[in-house]
Amino acid sequence: MTDPQRIRDPDLPITFAAPQRVLADALATARVHTALARWQAATPAEAERHAAALAAEFPDQAAPDGFWHAQSNQAFRDFFVWGHDHDFGHGVTRRGAMGPRHVEIIAEALAHAMLPGDLAGKDVLDVGCWTGGDLLALAGMGARVTAIEEHPAAAAAARRLLALVNLDAPIVSDSVYRDRRDWAGRFDLVYCSGVVYHVTDPLLFLRILFAYLKPGGSVFLETKAAAGDAGLCTYSGTMEKGWNWYAPDATALGRWLVDAGFDAAHVRVLRRGNGRLLASATRGPLCPLRETAGFSRPGSWLEGAV
Repeated sequence: MTDPQRIRDPDLPITFAAPQRVLADALATARVHTALARWQAATPAEAERHAAALAAEFPDQAAPDGFWHAQSNQAFRDFFVWGHDHDFGHGVTRRGAMGPRHVEIIAEALAHAMLPGDLAGKDVLDVGCWTGGDLLALAGMGARVTAIEEHPAAAAAARRLLALVNLDAPIVSDSVYRDRRDWAGRFDLVYCSGVVYHVTDPLLFLRILFAYLKPGGSVFLETKAAAGDAGLCTYSGTMEKGWNWYAPDATALGRWLVDAGFDAAHVRVLRRGNGRLLASATRGPLCPLRETAGFSRPGSWLEGAV
């Protein structure tokens, strides 16, 4: 019996290569903490002022450690919860719904060379920045960061945080699906952590991210995942808590990236210890869509984004 996974193209890999470790975990984590420390307040009084201002202007409307269950009957944009844990300096902190995941994910990406250790002079797009935890780390590593966040209150909170720490980085409050042709070929890196399973059309989403990269630029993803590597994904949708849509397994995520335009040889996928996935891919000089039939935007400028 013919293997249905190999009917379309026998040269496509069933699985994708995992990245090699290049850095010890402790050293990678220390680099992220150093990057974030750049934005800490100069004095204890300043740290307290920053924390108090954000608490007053952007109070949590659900407990950070229980919002998923407590608010699952609400649309995600209808309430606000702080994103990642934030250290204002001098022992002043704010707990977030995502805890220290920004530190853990960026450190693991650095340890496996899925992100460059030095982002100085690089133009980086942070997709789904929430309240700015990843953004601060990327900027602390030297990047010129632009962010997009469709949750209006989260985007506003991130802008306020950046203003308090004197970081100039534009944050667009809008859907990533809105066309921005002025971003085509603009970024050296697109960073997208904990987002792809929250979008209703992941392939179109990844094609848009591909279009925003310079040739030679890279995308980095972190995502909820299905188990295995058979090229499958689970679907939750609005019948199961809402907010989550497609969770790919390791092979499905790699294939999404190939069908978005990335060369299979430049796709790396890593299964994390917690079962989630990291992936990275580099845009080559010419990566047209392998197939345009059924593409979500027939005739779109994205089909020619090579």
